[in-house]
Amino acid sequence: MNVRKPFAQGLVIALVALFIGVAGTAAVLAYIPDPGSNPAVFDDFNWSSTANGFWHVNAIGATAIIKSGVLTLSGHSIELDRRLQTDPRVTIAAAKVRGLQFRRFGLGLGVYHAGTVALEFDNEGFKCGRGSDFGWRVDLMKSWTIPPAGQWFILKVKVTNPYPTAKSRAKVAGLDAAKLKPVTVQCSVYDANGKLISTVTPTDPQPNAHYDALDEAYMRTWDSGNLYQLDWFYAGPPTTSVGGSVLN
Repeated sequence: MNVRKPFAQGLVIALVALFIGVAGTAAVLAYIPDPGSNPAVFDDFNWSSTANGFWHVNAIGATAIIKSGVLTLSGHSIELDRRLQTDPRVTIAAAKVRGLQFRRFGLGLGVYHAGTVALEFDNEGFKCGRGSDFGWRVDLMKSWTIPPAGQWFILKVKVTNPYPTAKSRAKVAGLDAAKLKPVTVQCSVYDANGKLISTVTPTDPQPNAHYDALDEAYMRTWDSGNLYQLDWFYAGPPTTSVGGSVLN
């Protein structure tokens, strides 16, 4: 999958403008897919994706500023989310992130406007969170007393569908939703060079999310005093086009 399209997209726009003029170009632009079109969401923050509607932004005492190819989230609480088409087998959400001032940051996949699975990058450490029949639960992946300010990490949440084929879905078509197998969640953290730091697949308690309900990728901060930066964000099927082999 090649998710980096800005040059090709710009060439198309230039040709349209040349032959039909600026007014005609505006009408055509609505039909050119942006770099995050389904089935994948990708943003390297080299364009104003927080201002043009690519991300739905909900801010409470916080800001999201894009400058020099980096997204900076600062202040109190803010969520950036985008609707997502899941892959039939596996869907991941991942980002290259660093904290400059730590409080609470998380990214993950969920049901529209309801975080369901997440990897948290907090002042206490890395945590893998998921909804369960016993409420929201987290597994501590790595803790620290002094947060690693200024260090880049790659965070990845991987969600696997227990019914990935048409045949497997047909077998459970008549079952009550409560009897369906939940997703498998795996959280992994890598350093900036792709070296694995920590990974966990939580099972106690197991997640209670159902794969077909997942339709959103998101990142957010909460509490207060946050200052986090993102170099890129990806959500979709496993890929080698972003983050090297760590998103396989």
